[in-house]
Amino acid sequence: MPIKLGIAVALFIASTRAAAAQEMCGDPPIAPVIPSASEIHAKSPAEASAARHGAFAEVRRWQGALKSYRACLTATIATDKRDAEEAVRSDKPDKDKIAKFNEDIAATNHAYDASVDQEEKVVNEFHAAQVAYCARRDVDISTCPKS
Repeated sequence: MPIKLGIAVALFIASTRAAAAQEMCGDPPIAPVIPSASEIHAKSPAEASAARHGAFAEVRRWQGALKSYRACLTATIATDKRDAEEAVRSDKPDKDKIAKFNEDIAATNHAYDASVDQEEKVVNEFHAAQVAYCARRDVDISTCPKS
């Protein structure tokens, strides 16, 4: 029983740390769904062009939302660091309070890093769709990057 209790406590602590960043900044923006290379190949030229353009617009919109989300995370980290430093400098430093600030900073950094990983994944998916589009011979490749 003590092992199960320990695991439950650890999970609770991890969820509350992640909740600190979520409480301040909300959930990260939902990533757009990017058509796969095979979906781009299966579409008519007009549909493929519209899908690629739509994906581009959605990625740009989502990246704008990510910018705001990350700015909030950065501000949260700065505030927690400042509060932790003040707690350390106080006449009677509260070690538990300082540890909580440090846990919140780590959780917020994790949320930031997760958003960067998600952005990299989405951009790679978009790039694969764009490469598939630009490899077609029946579409207008004037919008494709020059090799």
